[in-house]
Order: sequence, then structure tokens, then C-alpha cells
Amino acid sequence: MTSVASEQSTPARGRQRVIESALAQFAEFGVEGTSLQMIADAMGVTKAAVYYHFKTKDEIVLAVVAPALGQLREILDHAEVQRTQAARTRTFLTGFVHLVVGHRELLTLLYDDVAVLRTLRRHLPDFHDYERRIPVAVVGAGAEPGRRVAAAVALTGIVAAAGSPEFTALGDADLEGHLLDAGLRLITPRRRSRP
Repeated sequence: MTSVASEQSTPARGRQRVIESALAQFAEFGVEGTSLQMIADAMGVTKAAVYYHFKTKDEIVLAVVAPALGQLREILDHAEVQRTQAARTRTFLTGFVHLVVGHRELLTLLYDDVAVLRTLRRHLPDFHDYERRIPVAVVGAGAEPGRRVAAAVALTGIVAAAGSPEFTALGDADLEGHLLDAGLRLITPRRRSRP
């Protein structure tokens, strides 16, 4: 097993190794089913080496999701400055699909594991801001319930489809195109035909 001293020689790399190992363990066993010892064992280091970088599992969860949350904030910021709701919807969905395809394992975990959401809500005061801003970016403030439900189905479905083994043979660009088309079809209001 690697000692604390050797992990300390490259702190940034050691920290990144913990994050990568934790994500793999979380994906397989869930956050609550993963211990710091399991993360250390998967890395081939001592538990003390993990503690050198992170004092709690919650700290690891926050570090695992931080890059994706940063990208999500940028996507929201960019979508919110668009002039029309249609442009905001397309801008957000395009960015969201790209984010999900680039971080399949992480976003599936974020959507599927209630322990992750609980950790984010407990430790990130501005996480509620994401939860408020996303539906507004997708369907607008005050959207009727049917459109809000469609948005929730679309976003959850995008994450589920991106993480599905059924679509691993598709290239990223093809998968992104299909996911965006499906999301827009679900969210975009249908024109009612005249009787």
C-alpha cells in the first residue's frame, strides 16, 4: 500500500486519484454503500492517504461533482441571457446534453443517488439556486404544470439515455444530436390543430 508520504509528494494528483476512485465506487455501490476504506482499497493506498486529501465522504462527494456544477452554472448563465424562451430552452438543452454526454457516469449518479442530492443540499447553500434556475431556463417562469412535467421527463430521460449501455456504440456527437432532438420534442409546445 502507498503511504501518506508518497501521496503528499504530488498533492494535486493524489487528490484527483481519490476523486476518480470515489466516482467509480459511488457508481458501483452508491454513496451510502461506499466507505473511505473502499476508496482507499480501490486506489491501493492506506485510508490515511485518503484522509490526507479529504476528511469526510461528504467532502469527496462535493469534489466529485464540483466540475460538473461549475459547467452547469455556465450553461445556465449563457441560457438566461437569450432573448426568447425558445432560445433559452435550446441553449440550455444543448449545453446540458453536452455536459451529460461528457460526464455520463457522474450525471447518472447525481440524478439517481439521493445521498448525492442530500449532500449537495446540506453543504452547498446555492444548490437550491440550481434547482430553481433550471426549470426557468427550460420552460420559463410560471410555465403550466404540463410543460414543467415535460421538462422534468426530458432532463431525466437525457441523463438515463446517455448513461445507458444500449447507446455506447453511438459516437458522442451522434448521441448528443439524438438527445437534443428528443429533449426539444418533449419540451417544445405543440401547436394545436384547429377543430
